[in-house]
Order: sequence, then structure tokens, then C-alpha cells
Amino acid sequence: MKYSILFVILSIIPALLPALDARNSDYHLGFRIAPRVSTLGGGLEVAKGLSPWFGLRGGINYFTWQYEEIESGNKYNLDLELKSFGLFADFHPFKQAFRVSLGFLINGNGIDGTAKLGSGETFDLNGVEYNLKDNTASMALSYNTFAPYAGIGWDTTFGDDDRWGFVFDLGVVFSGSPDLVINATVDPSDPNAATFNSQKKKEVNELQDDLNQFEFWPVLSAGIVYQF
Repeated sequence: MKYSILFVILSIIPALLPALDARNSDYHLGFRIAPRVSTLGGGLEVAKGLSPWFGLRGGINYFTWQYEEIESGNKYNLDLELKSFGLFADFHPFKQAFRVSLGFLINGNGIDGTAKLGSGETFDLNGVEYNLKDNTASMALSYNTFAPYAGIGWDTTFGDDDRWGFVFDLGVVFSGSPDLVINATVDPSDPNAATFNSQKKKEVNELQDDLNQFEFWPVLSAGIVYQF
């Protein structure tokens, strides 16, 4: 329901702005392109002013990073991948650079991890050690695909005829609590094999409880703008 309301707001507000015809000759409402760096990764945005009060903006973000992490006594090789597409409505209450933005991301952010056990190594679940089939376990962390966004920002080219400028945004993505999945199969010959599934479920539930507080993704973004 809340997502439907957001779409309605984004669709009707431009029609309600009396200055949408952009006949004010003091404003240059150009087409703008902005490479950016942010907490969503490296990105590229395009934007168009539609009136002295209002503009539309869309962009993509991408970033990857590989690292190692020990979680619950198990060492994982992790792949962080940030990838998203965003669409935003920008409201300029003072008909200048400052803006208030509402929009959404198609969110593909997540983490995949693999734990490969060496000879004699075991997989720890709540203090119980298990021998795994194929000596391998994996985990995955994912977020809601649809993620609303709200924030404030500045675009120094908005309303001006300057070719080059600076853009900055501060906001938050309502991405929901990340979902955790752990895939591992116990070796049938392990003496504790009968307790493995219950211990794995308990481990996932405990980690999920810790992750439930991370429902919001902060956004800090800056870049340069070129205006046509």
C-alpha cells in the first residue's frame, strides 16, 4: 500500500505545479549528466528540469569488493556487490540549487560468501563442530528489490546556464531488513549429524535478529555535473 501511495505522489505532483510550463525565461532547464561516487557505489545520473520548481532524475550505481570475514567462528570469502537503478522526483522549493527528493531504487545490493574447509577443519554452529559434505558452506545476504528513497541535495547547475557544476545528496534508502540464507550439508558420517539442521536454523535466526535493525541504507553522494 505504501509503495502505491509513493507512485501516486510522484505521478500527480508535477501536474499540480503551476510553473510546469517553464515559461520563466530566467531559468535554463537543461539536460544534465553527472558521474558520481556514493555509498551506493560508483554511478552515473541523468537529469532534466521541467519547471523552476521541479525536475526528474535517474541513474545507475555499481561497486564490488572481495574480502574475508570470520562469522561465528567460520571464515568466509565474501563478495559484496552494490548494484541499483534509481528514479527520483526533485522539488526545488526556492527555485535554486537546493532540492528535496523522493523516489525509489530497484535494489540489487547483497553479499555472497563461501567457506571452504581444509583437511581436518570443521564448521561451527553454536559451539558444535560439524564435518561438512564437500567441505563447503555458503551464505547469501539480500535486500528488498523495491526500495523507496527520501533525501535532500544540491545541484549548482539547476536553473542556471552554467555548463559545469557540482552535485551533492544526503538521504536514506528504505531497503528493509536484509535476508540471510546459509547453505551447508553435514557429512552423514558426522557423529552430531542428527542435530545439524536444528543448529543451523538456530544460527540463522540469531544472525537474522541482529540484521533486522539494519532496515535503512544511508546515502551520501557527490559528483560533478555537465549540462547541455
